[in-house]
Amino acid sequence: MSQIKSRRDAIKMSFSVLVGLPAISALNACTQCNKPADTGAAPAAAPASEAAATPAAAPAAESAAPAAAGGETLTLISETDPTASALNYKHNAADVPANLQQEKGGVPFSGQNCTSCMFYKAAGQLEGAEVGSCQLFANGKVKSAGWCSSWSKKA
Repeated sequence: MSQIKSRRDAIKMSFSVLVGLPAISALNACTQCNKPADTGAAPAAAPASEAAATPAAAPAAESAAPAAAGGETLTLISETDPTASALNYKHNAADVPANLQQEKGGVPFSGQNCTSCMFYKAAGQLEGAEVGSCQLFANGKVKSAGWCSSWSKKA
């Protein structure tokens, strides 16, 4: 009986070590957690290992414009962006292939565009067209007249 108890204790300890290490590593890696309040001093440069781990920005934009009222830059996502391509995004719903033009959520295809999608939020004008942010596209803005296969009716 004592052997079984010690095995259980060993298994419990092993499990806690295996589960605990990633959490401890994450806490140790968090530079904000142990950072003292801002004293006005210039921030220290990131170590070379962190700088090398930072991914480079992917060239996903087709065009950019001055910042919108909220200070964000309006950059239009490219239809060739990997996410946009996977979701069949088109800047103009009229350019969507016929085999994808289907009724969704009781809305005929003619009523489907980014403006009527639950993921869209208007952001401003870019080259004379209304653009906005989409929760599905982190690399840029979409046109209000656009469409993708993840279109969902606004509530």
